[in-house]
Amino acid sequence: MTKPANPTTPLSGFKYPKLDVDALFAAQKANLAVFQEAQNVLFDAAQAIFRAQYGWTMDMLANGENALRGSQTTKPETLVADMQSTAERTVAVAKQSVDLAAAAQQRVAELVAQRAAANLDELKTLAA
Repeated sequence: MTKPANPTTPLSGFKYPKLDVDALFAAQKANLAVFQEAQNVLFDAAQAIFRAQYGWTMDMLANGENALRGSQTTKPETLVADMQSTAERTVAVAKQSVDLAAAAQQRVAELVAQRAAANLDELKTLAA
């Protein structure tokens, strides 16, 4: 019995794809950098929102203490003006919080979209 010198298999003509490991690591490193930047943007926005709300809360507590001590005037015009300024401050803090959150989300969406486009370009380059 004779054996063939070079056995043939169905995969003998298969060519393995060339893989640029350095490019993959660079892409992953860029992805992590974008993730870290997005995390910093969100953290900074949350910190700014908490500061604004903390200041508002301290003002409300101070006004409440003054009211309990009776150190506020009892004129109706003054009470209405105080309530109106409190309401305006509350709305301003709420609007500031919403604006900060929206701006942070917009920035994160831009970062992710830019990185996704870059990943797609890199994938096209690797596939070519």
